[in-house]
Order: sequence, then C-alpha cells, then structure tokens
Amino acid sequence: MVGGALGTAILFVLAQDAKGPFDDFVTHMSQEQQRLPDLVCAQTMERFNRLSNTQAWNKVDVLNLDVAVVGDQEMYGRAGARQFYRQPLDQIVGRGFVSTGRFGLFFRQILDRSAAQYRYQGLKERDGKPAHEYDFDVGPEKSNYRLRSGSVEAPVGYQGTFWVDSTSLDLLRLEVQAFDIPEKLGLQEAKTTVVYSQVSLDDVRFLLPVSSTVTIITTDGLESLNRMKVTSCRRYRAEATMKDDVAEAAAQTPPAATSRSEAAEQDSLQGQVIEVALDEPLEPGSARPGQPFSGTLARELRIGERIAVPRGAAVRGEVAEIEARSQPFVSYMIGLQLNGIDLGGRTLLLTATMESAGPAAGLIRQSKRIEPTFQARSGPKMNVLVKKVQQGAGFLEWDGRRGPVPRGFKMKWRVLSADPR
Repeated sequence: MVGGALGTAILFVLAQDAKGPFDDFVTHMSQEQQRLPDLVCAQTMERFNRLSNTQAWNKVDVLNLDVAVVGDQEMYGRAGARQFYRQPLDQIVGRGFVSTGRFGLFFRQILDRSAAQYRYQGLKERDGKPAHEYDFDVGPEKSNYRLRSGSVEAPVGYQGTFWVDSTSLDLLRLEVQAFDIPEKLGLQEAKTTVVYSQVSLDDVRFLLPVSSTVTIITTDGLESLNRMKVTSCRRYRAEATMKDDVAEAAAQTPPAATSRSEAAEQDSLQGQVIEVALDEPLEPGSARPGQPFSGTLARELRIGERIAVPRGAAVRGEVAEIEARSQPFVSYMIGLQLNGIDLGGRTLLLTATMESAGPAAGLIRQSKRIEPTFQARSGPKMNVLVKKVQQGAGFLEWDGRRGPVPRGFKMKWRVLSADPR
C-alpha cells in the first residue's frame, strides 16, 4: 500500500432530537476549546502491518515526532528539532501509512452542529466511569472526513460512538468508522479510536487526546495499524522554526532507524518471555486510560549464556483500557500495555502480549480460551488470568471485592518487538 494520509478532521454535529446532557456538554466543551492554548506535544507513532487478519501484527517502525497545534492548524516536525513543516505528514515521512488530524481537529470541531444525526444510548460505563453514550452518523455529502491513498483523496461518510463523563462532562472516548468508501481509494475499511484525558500544562489542566489507534484495510486485504501516544505537552513558543522544504524533511534520518547492533538486539529479544512484577498496587476503581505503571523484571532474561536483561530492570507500562462491571458483583476489565525497559541510560521500547498472570485472589477464573494465539492453562499455581488476549496488550478480569491488584503481582509477557533507543 502506498503511504496514505488519513485526514481525520471529523465534523461532529448535535442533532435536535438528541437526549441526555447535550446542552451542558456543548457548553463545557466550548469552554474547554476557548481556553486551550496553542501547544506542542511529543507524539510517538508505532506502525504495524500484516497481510491478513489471520497473521500477527508485524511492527514496521516507530516515529518520534513533535506536533504543534496553533489555532486550527496541525504541524509536525522531528522530535526535539524545534522545526515544523507545513507539508502533510506523509510527505515529510516519505514512506508507509500515516494518520493525522486526531490531535487538534477532533477536539476543535466536535461542537459543530450542521450535519450529523445522533442517537442517545443512555447512561452506561466507559473506562471505569459512568458515561453517557451517543451513536452518530454523518453522510458523505456533509462529511469533512477525508481518506487519502497515494495521490487519490475523497470525502467519506462515517459513523461511530462517543462517551461523555457523567460528572465532569469531559469527552472520554471516540470511535469512528468510515462507510461508503469510494472504490478509487482501494480501501475497504478505516477505523479510528481516540482516548481523551485531562492533561497538566503549566500547572493548569486541559482536556486533550492522549492516545489513538487507526486501522486501515485495503481491498486486497493488507492491514495497517498506527498506534499513537501524546506526552510532554507544553505551550507553543514562537521561536520554533517553520520549514516549507519537503525534500529537506524527507531527507532527515527516519525516526525509526537503528544500527546493526541494535537490530541484532531487537531480533534476539523477539519471542522471548519476560516476567514483570508490579512496583505499586494498581487500584482499578480509580485507574484511567493512559495512566502509567511501573514494574521490575522478576527474573533475568537469558539468551543462551548471555544475560540480555538483568533481574530488577525497571519496566514501564500504562493502563490501556479500564471497564467496570456491576453484575453479578463489581469487577473490572483491566487492559495493560508495556512500553519499555530502562537499561542504564537507554531504553528498549517494547511491544509485548501478556501470556499469563498471577496467582492472585482477585483474578477471576476464565473457563474458555478466547484467542487461539495463546492458550491459558489453569492449574494450582495460576488462578486465571486473561479474559481476552490482544496482540500488544494484556487483559485481566479483576474481582473488585478483593481490593487493588497488589504490589508484586506477576505477569508474563511475550516480546513481539523491541526497539533500542
């Protein structure tokens, strides 16, 4: 697939017959929009692909970028370079599938009221919080959601769901799927998920998108997945340099480039299993998507006679998803994701899938295997473990009556890829 930019400047509209706290939500989001300053944030974009949905995701590379949102304009530059380019991101990167638009334009356009139909689905739960759920549809004739494949670009209709925190009225999560994609694009599916959270900026908190996932499937079955995280936000300063030269941008060293020794290390860790113990208790009742957690390697990782990663190495991760359930008792679906291992001044960026966890009294026994890739085996030393399996993540179903996931709780993860930094 030729690298296509997904221009996801999605237009949201509030229908006249929508129910729930729409008016209060609009007022709150308008206030959030008005007080949001121009800003710059670091963005990590992990890119994956696979030939069909029967295969595991293959990690292509990692792009480390700075993204500046100034007014309604979104600009990209190399991480730490203090230079931003006016050209589209796909021209700057030069290869591979890229996706843009979620950072500023989702947030700034959600209050437009001219084209969508909404259906209020009631007060439910999302990411561990009571949340108002809304479905929506926007037809292609009124849509400003644009897909591009190579040099071909076209507007498409879209539909999806978003959730509004019942207490704060913050936007929590947005899920979008394109429909009626023109045949000339060569795409059969495009899905986007964006997670929002309050972020501290100069000791003031603002509602921002903190992570997103975009999946594209071509008509010949090739799948591309981009997983993005936004961190280290700061106010935009005018001393940053603007660049217009696409050739200069494309000539920069690709953010994911690695040396031969680093590539060898990456290859040697692929497929290895690491055991991680939590450093601190994890309270599912208050956990939020994007919340970091830390752990340590419970046992050294040996490859042959060599100690590849020593015992006690610091492991970093984050809560990817949290879902509370009240029946038949309070329980939580906790989605976790490993990000990296710190190795004395350098970091191994990780993509790993949880294979097992525990034992612990709060783990709820799983009676059947959900995902055939990894088979959970129950026994006297493992009280169930994973409610569902997803490549690059791990899911625990936790009994809320048992308190937090305890310090020292152990999980085994299989490394899919390791990117030395």
